[in-house]
Parts: sequence; structure tokens; C-alpha cells
Amino acid sequence: MTASSKTRVLVLGLDGATWTLLDPLLAQNKLPTLGKLIENGSRSILRSCIQPSSEQAWSAFATGKQNGKFGLYGFYQRAKNSYALEYINASHRRAATLWRILSDRQKKCVVVNVPLTWPVEAINGALVSGLMTPGLASQFTYPPELKDELLTELGEYIIDVDIERGESGPTSLGELEARVMRMSELQTRAFELLLDKNPDWDFGMLVHRAPDILCHKFWRYQDPTHPLYDENEAGEWGEVINNCFAYLDEYNARILEKYADEKTTVIVLSDHGFGPLTHAVYLNQYFSQRGILAYKQQQSGTLASAMRAGVKRLNNPLLGAVKAKVFEALPRLKSNLHYSMAYGNMDWAHTKAYAVGTMGNVYLNVRGREPEGMVDPTEYEAARSEVIAAMRELRDPETARPIFDFVYRREEIYNGDALEEAPDVIGLIDGPYHIAAVDWRGANGQVKNVVEKVGNQLLFVSDTSGQHRMDGILIGSGEGVASHAKFPATPQLIDLAPTVLQMLGEAIPSDMDGRVLNELLTDARAPEYAFETAFENKMDGEYSAAEEKEIEERLAGLGYLG
Repeated sequence: MTASSKTRVLVLGLDGATWTLLDPLLAQNKLPTLGKLIENGSRSILRSCIQPSSEQAWSAFATGKQNGKFGLYGFYQRAKNSYALEYINASHRRAATLWRILSDRQKKCVVVNVPLTWPVEAINGALVSGLMTPGLASQFTYPPELKDELLTELGEYIIDVDIERGESGPTSLGELEARVMRMSELQTRAFELLLDKNPDWDFGMLVHRAPDILCHKFWRYQDPTHPLYDENEAGEWGEVINNCFAYLDEYNARILEKYADEKTTVIVLSDHGFGPLTHAVYLNQYFSQRGILAYKQQQSGTLASAMRAGVKRLNNPLLGAVKAKVFEALPRLKSNLHYSMAYGNMDWAHTKAYAVGTMGNVYLNVRGREPEGMVDPTEYEAARSEVIAAMRELRDPETARPIFDFVYRREEIYNGDALEEAPDVIGLIDGPYHIAAVDWRGANGQVKNVVEKVGNQLLFVSDTSGQHRMDGILIGSGEGVASHAKFPATPQLIDLAPTVLQMLGEAIPSDMDGRVLNELLTDARAPEYAFETAFENKMDGEYSAAEEKEIEERLAGLGYLG
């Protein structure tokens, strides 16, 4: 490796990594690369954004702003003045990314596999897009000719892996593990190839998605407290997540050895943490019981009722093995019916509010704003207070623990030009509960239990046993990083963009919400701020019908349609 004369920043993302999993491995010296970085630098918890979901969290990292400014609130969100849902991508983001800012200042960037970087934007350097890319048939690289070069050099490329194509058999689990490892290898090689092609790079970033994928699927096998834990299965699959961190540690060692010299600042971080998922929460069913939401009378003979009845029969333990075969034969089963099953039977004329997605985002049904709104604008705050009270009162029937750690009005946590598009109420879950958007157990409004332990019913989330948490990880090492820094306040994900700019000697856009983590730096100087012209996103990110299906299938396969 030829030493560089300039300071460079290398960011390695471990999507979903948590100290809960890493610390035992570090204590056993099973992650020597991370261990050395920590020994020579600093570590901390890194608080995610609200909501702690990859598409929002990596956007918070990239922009240094909160959601009200970058304008994203979920993998799919409401189309304006409509009940329809649309899948989001980089064209929906209203704020400039770190690599866009650096490119405009003649810094060269190499960016690989960051979620929500499709459609790709022209930057000074090279970019390979990540999660929410519709597939290899799309243009997923910049410059465009890089796509053919990558596929020729690597032989194949994997953007993401669907965790539900193979449900539960040992063969399918083994194939999933191998496929995820292959994905990580290919993405690491792609990053190395691009760094070699751009030896004068200033900012390099690679996100490893493997921990997030495997924690969603395999948490149950390594956690004896999980309701779905089985000792025999744990003997076979209990080390999958740990093994993933070990091989990523080796890949990162290779990158650091080749590309990180004494002038390189290294940052390792995750966008959120992880923990067990133990319960499904049917928030819209709960709203129905509270008189906040209304369903139409369920008619027998409809597609929805037929599908629900068919899925219910699969709950028979004797037919449990059929479930994998159903998904194998009909891989689009969940995604095709998601909207109609979740929202197709709503009685909008009698609904005050409803939840969208799997994390706790709630919209009021406001007259003049929604097509069939029933909440008069003069009664908006009273209706919102009713919803907030109901959400705060929702508890786990076994433990009496609140389902939501916090329930916010949108303006309490967000501000900016996109505030009016935000959910009216945001419930934060930092625990083992998953909002189930679709209820396959019975007719809408007629099922008593709104909190259901995974394994009790044929819940589609029951094949997902790990859930996001707010506390991720942060490691800083190398050029300009203080040793064993003391943080007066827990670093936030939005702090990283201004901190990287500070590391590179660049002025910070004055409208960033994050702060410079000066305590992490040996040169703790006052930041220089610069007024940036308003960002206008001109990317064309409209998915074709085929691409939308690809995205829908992938999100369903990752458990994000609930």
C-alpha cells in the first residue's frame, strides 16, 4: 500500500450490530480487528434515529439531519392526499448526502451498499447502491459502465438476501447462511475493486448488511430466553450470528491492511442495534377495540376472507410443514395481498386514525387532507390526544409492560420542510414487540388478543425472531481520533456526518441537526459552518411495475411488510 499524504476517512458499517453481541466475542478475542481498533481508539453506544429502521437510519447518518428534513418515515409511506402506499428510494430524500456534499467540494468518494442509494447519483468517484435497489437488471452503479465491469470481474453480485424464501428446514437455513456470506464476500471485493480504481479517494464507505439479515432470522437459535428457542436447533444454528461477525472482522482486516495508512481515520458503526422479537402487536385491531378505527363488515367469499381462512388452517401443527411449501410455491403471497389485507377493509368514514407499517407510525384521518377524512381540523388535537392516550395504555398482558417506550407528537421530534408528511403520532418501540400490519388470525375487528406471543399462532412475523433496537455501536480509530474518549452525551447517528466533515477539514452545512463529536477528536476545534443552497432532488426514482414487485418481494422477505 502506498502511503497517502492526505487525511482520509474510511467508514465500515455493520448493519444492526450491538454491543450485546460483540462484547462477549471481543472478550474471547474472536474479533481481533475490532479489538485492535478499540484498543487504539474509542468506542461508544450510538443512538439511532426514530424510527430505527435501515432506510431512515442510514439516511440520518448520510445527511446529518432528522426525518423532518430528509423526509423519510418508512420503507413505504402514504402517497400525498391518499390512502395509497408507495415504496421509497433515494429520489424521495430531501437532503444532500455526505458523499454528495464532499463530491461538490472536489473530494473523491467510494460508496458501496449503503441502503437507499438507488437510484444512483452522480458523484466524484464511484457508487454501488444497496437496499431498495430493484435488482441487478437496474442501473445500480455510478458510473454506469461500472456495472458490467463489476459483474465481469466478480462473476456475480448480490445486493440483498431474502430471509423468507426458505422457511425453516435445515437445508434452507444452511443455504441462507451461505448466501449471506457470499453476499458479504462479493460486496467486500467490489469495495476493494473500486478503491483500487480510485487510489486518490478521500472518503470510502462500505455497509455490511449481513448482521441485520441474520439477526432477524437466527436470533431465536442463540438466545435461550426466546420463546422459540430449541436446544437441539441451537446446537446446529446457534453460532450463525457470531460466525458472521467473525468473517466480517476478517474482511474488514483485509480492507484496513490494504487501504488504511497512518493518515486514515477509521469509523465502524451500526445504524441501530438488535434484540429479541417475542410478540406481534395488532395496533389497528387495538384501535378498532378503542373505537378509533372501524372495519367494514367482513364478507365471506372475498379473496381476503378466503386467504385468511386458508392461512388459519396452516396453523394446525400437523400442517406446519406446509407453510414453507406455500411460500416456496407462491413467493409473492405476502406482498401481493399486503395492502388489501391491511387496509382494504377499512371503513374510512368512521376511522379517526390508523397505523402504517411495522414500527408505530400513526396517521389521523383528517377531513380535507385525506380523501374520506372524518376528523374535523378543529378537533385534530383532541383526536390526536385520544390516540396518544390509547397507545400509552397498551400493555403486554403478561408483564403489564408498556408496548411503546415513548409516544410522540410529530413536532416533538421532527422539524423541517417535510414535517407535514410525517405521521401525526409516532410510537417508539425499543423492545421485543413488532407491529403486525396484517392480521391473518381472523376477521378484522373480531379477534380479542392484540398482543400475541410468537409461536402461539401462525404469525407471519414468527419466522423473524430478532428486532431492531435504538442502541447501535460506534468505534473510532486512526488519524486524529482520541484514545478512550469520554462522551458527555451519548453520540447520535446524525452526529456522524458533521464529524466526518470536521475530520476532513470541511465546513459543515448550517442546517445539519447533528453535532461534531469533538470529544472523539485529538484536534478539538470549533466547527466552521457554511450556508448551503437548498437541495433539490432531481433523481428519477419511479419504480416500474416489475421493479415495484421486486422491491415488494424483497421487503416481504426481510419481514418489513409485517
